[in-house]
Amino acid sequence: MDRETLSQALEYADLTSYQADAYLTLLEMGVSPAIEVGRESAVPVSQVYDVLRSLESKGYVETIEREKLYVRPCDPEAAMADLETRGELLHDAAEAVRERYRTPERMDARVGVTKRVETAVENAQDLIDDAGTVVEVAGSFEQLQSLSPALREARNRGVVVRASVYIDQGEEPPAEFDPNGLLSELRVCTIPGPFLVVIDRDRTCFAPNTRSDEDYGVLVYDRILPFVFHWYFLTCLWNLYPTVYLDDDEQFTYVTIEEFIRDLLPLWERGFELGITAEGIDLAEGSETTVEGTVADISFHGDERNPSRLALSDLGSHKNLTLGTGDETVVVGGWGAVFEDVEMRTISLESIDIGETPFTH
Repeated sequence: MDRETLSQALEYADLTSYQADAYLTLLEMGVSPAIEVGRESAVPVSQVYDVLRSLESKGYVETIEREKLYVRPCDPEAAMADLETRGELLHDAAEAVRERYRTPERMDARVGVTKRVETAVENAQDLIDDAGTVVEVAGSFEQLQSLSPALREARNRGVVVRASVYIDQGEEPPAEFDPNGLLSELRVCTIPGPFLVVIDRDRTCFAPNTRSDEDYGVLVYDRILPFVFHWYFLTCLWNLYPTVYLDDDEQFTYVTIEEFIRDLLPLWERGFELGITAEGIDLAEGSETTVEGTVADISFHGDERNPSRLALSDLGSHKNLTLGTGDETVVVGGWGAVFEDVEMRTISLESIDIGETPFTH
């Protein structure tokens, strides 16, 4: 429904033309100074305060007294109830208002901003429905529970779901929260943080849970920006904290090349033969591919072959694996691989055997 028709429908619901225009303008702006609503709408600035007060009395908006008068749209459910009794046109108008309230404001084709945290969570459910490889999620138990139908369906499709939950010291998970069939792995984070979902390698939902003056959410549809959020999740919300649930402790499937190298480099250097299956994208063909073989080489920037355990920060630059497949060698890179043969999505450790190099303690 276009703005002109929606404005007409609101006038059918006993709003004046100025009230309808101010309300639709505020839906687009979010929380704003009252004077800015007047400047952005067709309402004369001299009348904007009276118009907004009248909308407040009807339950459409709420005013906030700060150093200047601010106004924000109320949840439209109550205000729209009357519209739904006025025929098909008014019913469509109510739905259009709700949609405008929920839908992110698109900064461009790749980034959208929502007006509240709950909207970011709701959008995350829809995006998880399209996940194909991995979902990384951080949030409260309540937020994980709200995503549980989408996460369970993702697990049923074979998607790896890694969750970090914010929990106070000594706090117990809610009795109704059951990670079985829902998560691949669960870790607990004792420092409150944002709501964050990174889906595959091209979608992100982010919203502050605490310490923010305003509610908002950010939705990203891109291949570059989600990489930043992924590293934040990996280094700040995941790697530092203990695992409290693992759905299969005998299956070793990695969704990052950094974690694979960190965990397996010591074994490879001591002569073990590592048999793996790498699933990803053939960079020459642009198509999905699966490569099976043994690790012939592990390379990373600053390669000093330090026998001590690597940190993820040691692997923040260029790194890859060379696999021997019997007939040829294939070079596998991580997220954003350019020079390698394959950009991995998952790496599964299939076998560990003592190779030709003698094993030493």
